[in-house]
Amino acid sequence: MTQQEFEYWQAVTRSSRYHWREDTVTHLNGRGALYYTGGESGVYIRLTETGHLTVGTYEGALPHIGEACFEKKAEHAFKNFNEGFQYACQLGGIKFLTDLFSSDQIPRTGPSLC
Repeated sequence: MTQQEFEYWQAVTRSSRYHWREDTVTHLNGRGALYYTGGESGVYIRLTETGHLTVGTYEGALPHIGEACFEKKAEHAFKNFNEGFQYACQLGGIKFLTDLFSSDQIPRTGPSLC
């Protein structure tokens, strides 16, 4: 990881302190979705492509969420991803939806960071 990439991921982690974020790496790797908020330590919602939903806490997301230690608090298997995402939206409420679909994402610079 270059210094520029490290600084980018630190900015992404800082931006999650008060806003829900989706981890793009989880999505791009075909591993479903990982939503999180809280900065270096906070709460997460993970949803697999088959609809398995896990919620809990994490800590140590430095420089990014991929480095965090996750502690599962609850889980449930839904019929599919869409049903699980609907439930995730209910859990997160309007703030979850607003944050995920707002345009305040951190701009990428340089080579691909994923």
